[in-house]
Amino acid sequence: MNKKRIFVLVASLMIGNCAVQAETKQPNFVLILADDLGWVDISSDLATDGHGSEYYQTPTIDRLASQGVSFTHAYAMQNCAPTRSAILTGQYPLRPYNGVYNVGSLNRPDKRTSVYPNLPIVPPKQRNDISSESTSLHETLKAGGYDTSFFGKNHGAGESENLTINHGVDFNFGTKAGPFIVGTVKGENVKSGFLAIEDDQDGWTFSIPALNPYAQPYDAAYVENILEPVANGNDPALVLGTPKHLTDALGDAAVDFIEERAGGAKPFFLYLPFHAVHVPIVARRDLIAKYKMLDPADHRHDHPVYAAMIELMDQNVRKVLNALDDPNGDGNDSDSLSSNTLVLFTSDNGGFMGPTDNAPLRGRKGMFYEGGIRVPFICRWPGVISPGIVNREAVHCIDIYPSLADLGQAPVPDSSFQELDGESLAPILLGRTETLTRESLFGHFPGYMDNRQRPNSVIRKRIQGNDYKLFYYYEDNRYELYNLTEDLHESTNLLEGEYSKSVRQIAKQLSSDLRKWLVEGNAPTGIWAINEEAVGYPSSEVF
Repeated sequence: MNKKRIFVLVASLMIGNCAVQAETKQPNFVLILADDLGWVDISSDLATDGHGSEYYQTPTIDRLASQGVSFTHAYAMQNCAPTRSAILTGQYPLRPYNGVYNVGSLNRPDKRTSVYPNLPIVPPKQRNDISSESTSLHETLKAGGYDTSFFGKNHGAGESENLTINHGVDFNFGTKAGPFIVGTVKGENVKSGFLAIEDDQDGWTFSIPALNPYAQPYDAAYVENILEPVANGNDPALVLGTPKHLTDALGDAAVDFIEERAGGAKPFFLYLPFHAVHVPIVARRDLIAKYKMLDPADHRHDHPVYAAMIELMDQNVRKVLNALDDPNGDGNDSDSLSSNTLVLFTSDNGGFMGPTDNAPLRGRKGMFYEGGIRVPFICRWPGVISPGIVNREAVHCIDIYPSLADLGQAPVPDSSFQELDGESLAPILLGRTETLTRESLFGHFPGYMDNRQRPNSVIRKRIQGNDYKLFYYYEDNRYELYNLTEDLHESTNLLEGEYSKSVRQIAKQLSSDLRKWLVEGNAPTGIWAINEEAVGYPSSEVF
């Protein structure tokens, strides 16, 4: 079956910004996605409601927050591939064109538990990549006249070449899901995490031909012209002659893309999904040296190499912003693209923990607790978005697709073909409102992921001025309810022991809404191992 190409302009998405767009040309979009960067893994207090790190330094991300709007209640999926698939499709995983719930599969049980391998629920199958029949965000923007690009981690979209073949990427620098470089050195097979290797046949390489021009070791010219201008208390000379870091290479390639687009007739979409700060924890030696000399001032954060890795990513964000300010690098900003470029910065899930700590949030990457899904989310558009704004509306990675389509005046897929689950943030970004129309966000995970996830669904909803979050666990028909407004750490399950009539009513309402969403989405739940019957949805009748 050939992929459908059905598009409509959705009037409801365009309300509130038509007047502005009638007076301006289509903006450029730069979407920067960190990997495993937790909500408090940045130093900005604006973007974290005062919980920013006192050890990690992210001056560029902090500056973005001071120049734009920080969504302090922003959410992603619980780990890498589901978030990236949601961004590309604008959909929750239960939609047929998405279908990506987890990295690898839904059958990743914890072998340390007493019930392994006799799990009570047999998980359903899932996709590992979005459907080639889907209309990706890149395809939608391409249909709206955009040059589209992809620089970095390709997870959830198939092999890297599929980005061009199936998903509308014009400039394809998509890399493999893991930050590993594989090659042959002096006849031996070599595997490197993040650092380029000198392959016998390909020379210095990142295992992707498009990036090989950026794989040369750090030389004096690079240190002087590229690293020193973005230095922040580190000594870039310490990296002379050492292998190039993948994060620097991706930043360099993105800068070249911007330079080549300056003065062009078409708007562009630059998608930069870094591999950093995913394990293995590898950073540049100049930044490591800096953090080893610093006394950790934050009881949560004290890992110098992880801190160095975060700032390495931050410096590459600065490279991109500098290129927008002065594309040809001549010191004259008359060719600046910044005023007509929306920059978005976010992460694909919460912090991994081990090298970091997500406190005051509970949990970590892989969980539906706040530590696993709450992420930084900052948007900057000079002259359009007021600087230094903090917005506490619950936003989600599924909102990126409809937002960019809306602001870019690009036709979205017909809802009968591919319904978008997100809501456009354009009215908020343009200062027309501070809230969205939707009431709830959802999560569904019908399988197992070591000790972090078991079959469960979750709903987050604001009720009478408070943000509530209800979990339902399928194995034992168990609920958890938290008031996030009063209990950010999710430490008090309101359904334990005796609880009030008002708590019962809230739980009943949330359970009913959750069930309705699951039923309407035909969400898979797997089967009971004991009798092979389908696992049922939650029922509010228990309250």
